[in-house]
Amino acid sequence: MALDNKNSMEKLFFALIIIFLWGCLAPQSESIPEQFRELENLTVYSSNAAPEATISFTKDAVYGDTDEVLIGRIGEVAVDDLERVFITDAANLVINVYEPDGRITKRLGRDGRGPWEFSSYIQLQIRNDRLYAFDPGPNRVTVFTLDNLAGEKTISLGSNRREHQDLIGALPSIDELHIRDDSTYVARFISDNSVEEIEWQNFERKGLLFHLDTTGEIVSEKLLEFTHAIHTHLPFRNAIIGLHLEPFFGTAFTVLSSNNHIHFAEPNYFLIRSYDQKGVYQRAFYYSLEEIPITRPISQDFANQIGVPEQLTDEINSMELPENWPVLTEMKIDDHDRLWIAVTVDDMDVYEWRVLKENGELITKFEWPRDEPIEEVKNGYMYTRQTDKETGLEQIVRYKIELEEV
Repeated sequence: MALDNKNSMEKLFFALIIIFLWGCLAPQSESIPEQFRELENLTVYSSNAAPEATISFTKDAVYGDTDEVLIGRIGEVAVDDLERVFITDAANLVINVYEPDGRITKRLGRDGRGPWEFSSYIQLQIRNDRLYAFDPGPNRVTVFTLDNLAGEKTISLGSNRREHQDLIGALPSIDELHIRDDSTYVARFISDNSVEEIEWQNFERKGLLFHLDTTGEIVSEKLLEFTHAIHTHLPFRNAIIGLHLEPFFGTAFTVLSSNNHIHFAEPNYFLIRSYDQKGVYQRAFYYSLEEIPITRPISQDFANQIGVPEQLTDEINSMELPENWPVLTEMKIDDHDRLWIAVTVDDMDVYEWRVLKENGELITKFEWPRDEPIEEVKNGYMYTRQTDKETGLEQIVRYKIELEEV
């Protein structure tokens, strides 16, 4: 009898251990927002997950004005496998090509509407030994070969958009362009859902992703539809304009991996969804992070500091703002398909950046100044935008990345 009691106690003891461990390891549904609890293939990570590595940075190069070339305004940045840095001059509509040591060796394009010319803010990407320069104004992409930096072709994008019902009412220009590994495109269109223009009223703008072939024609139904951003109807010179107050409302993010999978994130949750190249949902991962409340009243100095237009700083406290700051403020993907995600923290001078594997596992995290945004991560380097304290000029600063396992 004593032996039976002992065996029963041991079984009860081990059962309690299993229940305890399951409670620790199993996803806690109460910590997941209700709208995400039915997501399939959802992995939940602890907000206190320990990183597997520490990270450090060593500054080693600067790109910007030289004795020969002055940049009107630094725009977008791209880096090739030879560590050459391509920086657009958003004022003069050219692309400056820098050697790794900071020397400018070539300038691509110019202001205009002809071949190899640009008419609006240029977006840059590098894929398949090609530099893609997207000009949203005329909805066209100019392709340069990387071996000799010669212009290869210029392609008009989305000329058959009228054939797609979902794009009726969308804004005329493609908002963002991603290049796939087969030289086709994923284009983001923006649809304005505002029906009535009421002063100071917030409204949603939808993002619509479509697949375009190598000729620039739309070849699929929409891959993805989502709320891209919240805008506000603002009175301006006897008219009403829609303005996006990004510091308060955030924006949705989409990045493309090397195998053309789409990673998507909304600003108000640390939830990353992944879709295949046809837009079919695959999986998601989630970190439960504490939201940071927006403290009122908001001072004019602070509003200016975070980028609110000066003419709105007097009105900011009477606007319908969210209760909390965006959880996510940026998402990038590097050449190893690692996700770099910026998170809002209590210290409003910095963001906490988290570097994750594609499945969401935490590699490392670090704090970085808000006013030095990360533009590109490639070849073991991080490229940031900074303002020289002595000259007041913007420049791109390169840092060598060192990861050390804990």
